[in-house]
Amino acid sequence: MTSTSNPLVRDLNYFVLSAANPAAIHLLSEIQSKSSPPTLHSGEETIGYRISIPSHNSRQDEACYKWRVGAGPSPAIAKMGDIFVPEILLCPQDTSQTPSSKTVRAYIKHIHAVLFLHPQSGALVLRSRSNKPIIYEQGDIHDQDVEICGGPDSKVKSCVLRRRKNYLQFGPYRFLLEFTVSHQDRGRFSKTIDRSLHHRHHKLFSFIPSTDIETLWNVWLHRKVPNSSSLQTGVHIYTGQPVAVKTLHNKIRGRRYMIDQIKLASRYRDKADNGILGILDVWCEHWTSPPCLLKPSSAVIQCRTTYFSMPLAEQNFLHKRWRKLDTNTHLKYLYQTLCGLAELHGQGIVHGNIQPGSLLIYEQRAYVSLCMQRPDAYDPSICAAPEVWLDKYRELDETKLDIWALAISWLFTCLRPPADLMITRHSYKHLQTTLKSRRDKGRVSEPLFDLLQEMLAWDPCNRPSAIEALNHKAWLPVLPRIARKARGSRTRRLIQAVERREQRAKEL
Repeated sequence: MTSTSNPLVRDLNYFVLSAANPAAIHLLSEIQSKSSPPTLHSGEETIGYRISIPSHNSRQDEACYKWRVGAGPSPAIAKMGDIFVPEILLCPQDTSQTPSSKTVRAYIKHIHAVLFLHPQSGALVLRSRSNKPIIYEQGDIHDQDVEICGGPDSKVKSCVLRRRKNYLQFGPYRFLLEFTVSHQDRGRFSKTIDRSLHHRHHKLFSFIPSTDIETLWNVWLHRKVPNSSSLQTGVHIYTGQPVAVKTLHNKIRGRRYMIDQIKLASRYRDKADNGILGILDVWCEHWTSPPCLLKPSSAVIQCRTTYFSMPLAEQNFLHKRWRKLDTNTHLKYLYQTLCGLAELHGQGIVHGNIQPGSLLIYEQRAYVSLCMQRPDAYDPSICAAPEVWLDKYRELDETKLDIWALAISWLFTCLRPPADLMITRHSYKHLQTTLKSRRDKGRVSEPLFDLLQEMLAWDPCNRPSAIEALNHKAWLPVLPRIARKARGSRTRRLIQAVERREQRAKEL
């Protein structure tokens, strides 16, 4: 492909797609002699396409990281005006149909597949554009061959090329896609790609596969999440989506709770507008899905570990750089987490462990992340409401504990209270004073301050329910924008209730 970079700056070698059997060697040799693509090079023993990427400092468009693969336009199509030739050409461009080109086109279409960098993870993905299968050798979750096909009934339409050497079969033609970034260029290559992605996860991914890759079920594992012993980053091997993989330790005690939470989170896999971050897949150490945990209890004794994957959030409420956000975006994120809590409480479910780290931001939306293992006891924490410590024998309203915890977690967006602080009368008074100071300085709007005061009421009876909190006037600045994106959803119905109430107030 053509680079627009400074000619004095060397482009970075990325990968080579070379012939790996006699049929492919003959095919590429014929293409070179008749069509002479500029990136097709041959030596004494190999012939293949050498792909590079621009190395200059300006932000690259996604089109710079996309390569079409195919036979190119047939003579008949070319006569009709479609003369687009893919960057990786796999058929000679004859002016008329020949027996050789006819044979190739029986297996390889005009645009047969696309190689591209996934915009979130930076992984190189092969996506089929044809109903003719491509075989990726040892590409599936059990290191067996996977068939990639773009047909409507195909289960696998794309796959991440996660090995240093990847063998691909297009009918009788076998190719080797090998990553060729040198050891010296790895750092510069990673910086170039990281700078160009729209959703950067900083240093959580390795853009070039190593020789000792580790796969866990359908996830190509990358690195452990900082400050977490049970969370790893990875890439879904079929889609390229960045994911987080969580490890759960199976125990007879608490098994029912884990099962219920996993089943609940699975229901929100494709429901972005409910405010709950769903899980994508769940499996166990025996590489079975559903995992042993969901089978009769006797199976748990023989299975110690359950894993699940979920979308990898860019930030959480503890680490997000809130000062860079405009006021309405900030408010929108708070509102979306309240919608998530209302969704849970509406089903008679309490969260039980809301913290700033469990409120996640993914794809410019905020979510509540479920807790899969119930804490055995309350730890000293500002997220624990005061009634937890006042009377150990008092029956607690757990929905009001969630309301307190959510409001406290919101405070981390504008101030940093000590996370391990136990709420007493004295610390509660100091919290109220600090919050008023933020209001007076304009860091917290008056309506939001009023709502926080209600949600952080000392007496749980004075705290609103999640639905009542959704009806507060604090959300009016962002409701029209949210409404446009939430038609037909639970959120939309709640918004309509607020709008009707406001309209009645005006009429009175």
